[in-house]
Amino acid sequence: MKSLIVFIGIIVAFALVTYIWNTIQRLKGVPEADPEKYVRPDGCCGAHAVCEHPADELNSEPEYFDDEELDRFERRLSHEYSDEEADEFREIFQTLLDKEKTLWLRSLRMRHIGLPQQVKKEMLDVMKSLPKEHQLA
Repeated sequence: MKSLIVFIGIIVAFALVTYIWNTIQRLKGVPEADPEKYVRPDGCCGAHAVCEHPADELNSEPEYFDDEELDRFERRLSHEYSDEEADEFREIFQTLLDKEKTLWLRSLRMRHIGLPQQVKKEMLDVMKSLPKEHQLA
């Protein structure tokens, strides 16, 4: 019986310490995330199973494919796009030649434009189906 009382005392003490800890953390608050400071840690656009970042990409200017209007999406997170905005990406991607698709995705990455979540899988499937000479631009 004495061990049961000790066990219950330990549980009550643990619950009390947890309650106090949580109260302190709530009073501190959660710092607001600053979207201006957001940078994808690895710069991955989500279009590759394994991202490749050639060194020349760091020193060159991005190539545009009549898609300057996409620059307004710079640094937007992939889950923040509306379906209409995702359709803009889909339309441009579908009009590109196979050999241009990899270059276009690289251009988006260099311009800090993330792909909308709605089209990532679709574009990844297309990229995987391309012949090897078009995948390595």
